[in-house]
Amino acid sequence: MNPRVGDIFEIPLPNGRFAYGKVFRDASVGIYETVSDTPMRPPIQSAFAFVVGLYEYILADGIWSIVGQEPFESTDAEWPPPYFIKDPISGDYSRYHKGVITESSETECRGLEQAAVWDADDIIRRIIDNNGSVH
Repeated sequence: MNPRVGDIFEIPLPNGRFAYGKVFRDASVGIYETVSDTPMRPPIQSAFAFVVGLYEYILADGIWSIVGQEPFESTDAEWPPPYFIKDPISGDYSRYHKGVITESSETECRGLEQAAVWDADDIIRRIIDNNGSVH
């Protein structure tokens, strides 16, 4: 399976609920803040709790099913927000956006998501942390 920009996917949670995400450009996904008790009820037009990089195999191998498609309002909106990078040796900060890395400062990077690629378990853990404990 080859996920496309704008595809909506379903994430089964350990508590029997369902979270949803949307495919962005640049190997990134937005995870909606709304969680559902019923499968196949993606929160189209809802806000994102967070946007992160995701390992390609998770959607390509069907680990999380594609359940819909929601086009972005513009080509520019298909890109994830900027990410920050902190060099582990020098401590210098950079911003990564639309495939370009630019020098930055810690202050300019405040509030941005760190550039990283997340695995399925990490995303599920963060969803649970955002939405309270699993019952």
